[in-house]
Amino acid sequence: AVVSTQSTGHKKKEPIMEWAKEIAGASTGMAPGFTTLLGGIPKPSPVIKYIPFTLAKGDVTVTINGEVVELSGIGGDGAPPPVPEQDQATPAAEGEHSYRLEELAYLRSGDKGDMANLGVICRVPGLYAALDARLSAEVVRAHFSYLGPDLKVTKYHLPGTYAFNFVMENALGGGGIASLKSDPQGKAIGQIFSDFVVEGLKEKTEYGL
Repeated sequence: AVVSTQSTGHKKKEPIMEWAKEIAGASTGMAPGFTTLLGGIPKPSPVIKYIPFTLAKGDVTVTINGEVVELSGIGGDGAPPPVPEQDQATPAAEGEHSYRLEELAYLRSGDKGDMANLGVICRVPGLYAALDARLSAEVVRAHFSYLGPDLKVTKYHLPGTYAFNFVMENALGGGGIASLKSDPQGKAIGQIFSDFVVEGLKEKTEYGL
């Protein structure tokens, strides 16, 4: 099966409307087996872009019922957390087996603006060291290189959970309603990465699976 997703952008609404009229003919004039255009002729919609940022707590004045309230407790100076070391050496083979990542871990993904989060949770604690050695930021970036040349991936460890979080910057074409990508919220990234093949492992039972 072939699935085609098309999108386009223009500063003015009228050219988009003309494109929509042309693409509508695909529902009757394309190759046999074409299903339909859902919802009729596509309608132009605005692409609203936004720029998220952090702000130091001390720079914010909060007023409730006319009285200034001092912020205390949670929060900090607005500085981002330190980034852990990302360079990882190529691991030595532990065995001759290869498995799809889905067999070894649970995966979830989602978005924060133009960034996607990819979570990988080991199915059993015994797999943590083997997957940690084989799932580097560079491995993830290479697997999703089609998302664009500006893709940046940072790997974080989640202590006590046998899990990793990969933060993928510039992955969603602006993200949300600002994006023309078919998956603007990165919900499919986890499913896509589940097909990644992890090589050089022992028999699964030796890890506790």
